Amino acid sequence: MTPLAAGGEHVPVNPYRQVGRVAEGDRFIGRSGLVRLVQSAWQEPGRPSNMRVLGYHRTGKTSLVRQALHASPVQRADLINVWLDVGTHDSGADLFRSMTRQVMEEFRRRGRPSEEASLGDLGAINAAVQQDGGWGDLREAVRDFFIALSRAGYHVLAVLDEFDRAATAFTRLAEFQLLRILASDPMFPLGLITISRRDIESIEFDAAGGSILGGVVATRRYVGMLTDDEADLMLARAATVNIGLASVREEVIGCTGLHPFLLELLCGRIVDIHQVTGVLDVKAAYEQEAATFERQFSQLRQNIEADSEGRATALLRRLASGSRSEPSSLELNRLKQMGVVSSGPDPTMLFSREFARYVLMSATGES
Repeated sequence: MTPLAAGGEHVPVNPYRQVGRVAEGDRFIGRSGLVRLVQSAWQEPGRPSNMRVLGYHRTGKTSLVRQALHASPVQRADLINVWLDVGTHDSGADLFRSMTRQVMEEFRRRGRPSEEASLGDLGAINAAVQQDGGWGDLREAVRDFFIALSRAGYHVLAVLDEFDRAATAFTRLAEFQLLRILASDPMFPLGLITISRRDIESIEFDAAGGSILGGVVATRRYVGMLTDDEADLMLARAATVNIGLASVREEVIGCTGLHPFLLELLCGRIVDIHQVTGVLDVKAAYEQEAATFERQFSQLRQNIEADSEGRATALLRRLASGSRSEPSSLELNRLKQMGVVSSGPDPTMLFSREFARYVLMSATGES
């Protein structure tokens, strides 16, 4: 029901009220090129290809992959999709059990009469996977399960969201090795998509002191900031409640840059204030969300410094100070790929004026 204002009149529902949640349906904006690139992993017949989706916190990685799956122009009868949030699993063994269980549930749901024999075989093997035995027995049962699935004519696309959590959920290199085998050996029908902030190699080194999976999940898709056109679509949502944000666009983008979460957050607060006061007050909206911006900026800076082992710290400060002619480097290239700095013919600069201010203030506080 539409809420009532103090005077009893109905107040239109804020179109930005779902900020912070996975963007689905009309909330998912643009990124059509990235969507198609992700979809290319499973559009062709046969086994899906492997891919890693990389981006910093709240840039829309999960939303992108979910949109790619939901809007896929090719619906394959032989393909089973499973979605696993690594952070909800206690161990690698727990994740593999969950993977086969989800596949089994979908296989049963489809319930083709011609597959009754395969259903029985898979059910028996899955029961062995679910037993609380040793790692060796689990590994062999998982391998047998996917071999039997391949014989039944099926392929699997396994999406591992929050793959950064594998650094703590996986306790041995053998768990990464099993993922590698499933995602690379021709006898298995599985394609793997990982969603993370960090590269697979650094996650593996932290978890097990080695790296073997990264070599077979080599294709990278980077999720950075919105484009200018996509930002305009975000701002235009306010028109559904008869509020125009075009006149304050420059002020809004100065605070948020093209960061999807921050832009949606600030727009939502601007609409809230306007519905009460009738005024477009970007400054007041920013002040009310300042704590959230501070947390986001702090986490972003810490992640950048951790990913570069501190090598990007001085670079961030130079960019925040107005440096426009930085020489090419691994750190600068990654910041461009992740959308933290501009990429293209324009001078290099940080994605947001307020983020630049935060970097400089943090540097002052540390000196």
